[in-house]
Formats: sequence, structure tokens, C-alpha cells
Amino acid sequence: MPDEGCEKQKKRVNLGFTLAFNHMLPQFYQACVQAQLSQAQFITLQMLVELLQRERCITLERLAMLFAQPIQFESRRRNLQRFLSLPPLQPKAMWFPIVKHWVKQQYGRGKQLCLAIDRTQWQDHNLLMVSLIHGKRAIPLYWRLLDKQGQSNLDEQKSVIAPVLRLLHGYRLVLLGDREFHSIALAAWCVRQRIGFVFRLPKSTTVKTAENSDFERLDALPQSPGTTQFHVQLQVTQKTGFGKHNLALRWKRQHRSDKANEVWYLLTNLETAEAALKRYALRFRIEGMFKDFKSGGYDMEHCHVNHERFLALLGLIAIAYTISTERGTRIRRQHVQQYVARVNSNRRIRQHSNFWIGLYGTLWIDAMDAWSVWAERLMRLKPQKRSFFLRGLRALSLIQSAF
Repeated sequence: MPDEGCEKQKKRVNLGFTLAFNHMLPQFYQACVQAQLSQAQFITLQMLVELLQRERCITLERLAMLFAQPIQFESRRRNLQRFLSLPPLQPKAMWFPIVKHWVKQQYGRGKQLCLAIDRTQWQDHNLLMVSLIHGKRAIPLYWRLLDKQGQSNLDEQKSVIAPVLRLLHGYRLVLLGDREFHSIALAAWCVRQRIGFVFRLPKSTTVKTAENSDFERLDALPQSPGTTQFHVQLQVTQKTGFGKHNLALRWKRQHRSDKANEVWYLLTNLETAEAALKRYALRFRIEGMFKDFKSGGYDMEHCHVNHERFLALLGLIAIAYTISTERGTRIRRQHVQQYVARVNSNRRIRQHSNFWIGLYGTLWIDAMDAWSVWAERLMRLKPQKRSFFLRGLRALSLIQSAF
């Protein structure tokens, strides 16, 4: 006979699962999306976001294969192609209202927000994106595909930054960029836009440290491991007409297994070296987000659709990504993440991000529901584990409450 406590807990769990997935999108997501789409289109969007969460794959063939419509495969594929070509699925139309509301929930007006601009390239895709640093990851804000290979230019960079500045009007912004975005013209543009910036400079950049001195390369400046320097109001590069900016120089001392032994040369309009170094260290979190979009999550690099549909799919990924991240955050607050993933307290950093916890927490609940009969049989065959099963079922219920 199954344990009575297990039976009651299991009923509560199954009920919670049904409620969670009948209302997968948060209410404000639904309100923003329904304002742009018809009822049929809204249902299609919800189904696609759910498929992204469960399958972790954005290839059109895979989505069409699993799309729940009793029509031929080729008809399902064409149906999704038409859907992904809808103008309301472009970032400014659908994603901007969602992210504006989301940022308002997370941050009070007037707070300082750090934005990271970065580019990732694979096959014939060259994606330029601005993201908001949030926790240990970044949240995509705006993106565009470049119609070329290689680095972006100033006009392309401003084209993805300017819409974000309008979107986040009222917040104090700091823009972070690696060596691709070291242009002194971009720095001068940020000053005109009244936003902070921290851009990493190549070591070959020339600076003038004093009015009566000559220009010299950054790697020729006096420096040693473990030191930090801060130079105020330097002329950077020999181009004129762009004003003067601050320079933070940091040579991190190599420790134990650290492989990198490099120097950071940071162009900034922030007032201290500590502020510039602290903000720039946050930039690397956008790389974790790109990993989640690719092999670590949604397998983005294996998607083969035209540019218009690819941008729409990125919008769906952004919705799925933020939902999973928020779920993972709530699961951690319930202190039941050990039921979703391996937790090693001896590691200096967390083994899994909130996104990973939220994504795979969903999959675990899905598996528990799909194989509930087998799970119940296993519990009957292991009566000595009764106390562990009760704790696990309670944890399952808490994870569902995060949805």
C-alpha cells in the first residue's frame, strides 16, 4: 500500500503542475504580447516558447516536427515560417514593452544599470547585441544581424545602443565594451548622450600623458603585475576633436592556476579606477548569456532560417530565457536547487546559473508528471526511503510554486 502522506503530496504536486503550465507566461508578458497578436498567433507563440523550454532547440525543422497541429509536416513548417515573418515579432514591437515592464519591476527609477555591448559570429550569422547585466548573467535588450563578417563599425554600434537608451530613459546607464568597441568616437558619443562608459583599449593604442610629452603606446607605460593606475583627462589616440578621457590600468597578478596574465587598459568617464574596474568585470556576463543561447541552452548556432525569422526567434528566446532565469531565482530562494542540479559547496563559484536551474527544473517536473505511474511504483518498492520521498515531493511542490 502506498504511503498516505505520499499520496496526498502527489495529488498536490500534479495539481500544481497543471496550473503552472496552463499559465506559463507571466501576466505582464501575456498583456504585452496579446496587444500585438491575434488570439491564434498568441497561442502559437506560447506553444513555441514552451517547445523552446522543453526541447532546447530553435531549428525550424524540430519546432515544426513537434508543433501540436493535426496537419501535415510541410504545412506546419510553412505555418511557422509565416508566423515568424510577422512584423509584431520584431524586437521593438514585441520585446521592448515586455523588457520595459520587467526592468521597472526589478529596478527603481534612477538606479544605475550596466549595459554590455558585444558581438558573436558563427557560420553566416554576425549578431550584435546590447544586454543588461542582471545577476550572474545578462538579459538581451536589443540586437541586429550585420550583413557582413567581422567587426562592427561606429554606425552599427550606435544603431543598437540608441534604441536601448530611449527604452531605459530615466536610469543612470554605464556602457561596457571589449576591444572591438574602443573607438574614441564612440566614447565621445557616449559623453554627448550623458551615459557612463568603460571600454577596453588595445595595448597598441597611443596616449599623451602630459601636455609637453609625446604620444606613446599603452604597453610602453610604466607598469608591473599586481598594480593599478588611474590617469585623469588623457588624450587618447592622435585624432583630435574628441575630448579627453580617463584611463584605468590594471595588471592582475597571476595566481595558481590562472592562465591569463594580461593588462586591462580601460577608457572611461567614471571618476575612479575602482569604479571602472568593478563595472568592466561585469561585462563578461554577456558571454555566459551567449553560451546559454548556444550550446548551453537553446542551440542557436544550428538554426538555419532567413534573417527576418531569425530575429523573431531571438525574440522568443529572450522571452523563454527571462522566464527560466526568474524561475531559477525563485527556486534558489526556496533552497531546493539541489533537487534540480548538482550543488558543490566546495566550489568558489556556483556550478549552475539561475537560468540553468529554472530550465532544468521545468524538465524535471515534466518528467515526474509524464512518468508518474513508474515513479509511484518505485516509491512503493522502496519503503525504507519514505522520509526522503516525502522531502522530495515537498521540494517538487515548492519548485512548482516558483512557476
